[in-house]
Amino acid sequence: MRGIAISQNVEYGMFKKYYKGYYQFIMDNGDILVFEGISLAAIRKFDLKTNKFKGKSFVITYSEYQEDKDEDFILYKIEKLELA
Repeated sequence: MRGIAISQNVEYGMFKKYYKGYYQFIMDNGDILVFEGISLAAIRKFDLKTNKFKGKSFVITYSEYQEDKDEDFILYKIEKLELA
């Protein structure tokens, strides 16, 4: 993942969909987070490109990355997933 890692978080979220390289989750607080990246370990454990996990709740460990040139642009990468 490009950019500088600025934080790592753990939250609950429900998997909504995968579309063109992006993973969308609805978080417990109602926010929708779109993840641009996912670790190899997480994708091997849960193939989110299929509909098998659509609507399932997960504990999501993810990192936030800040673009070097644009401090307002944040990228999200899933580091670890566990079924909730």
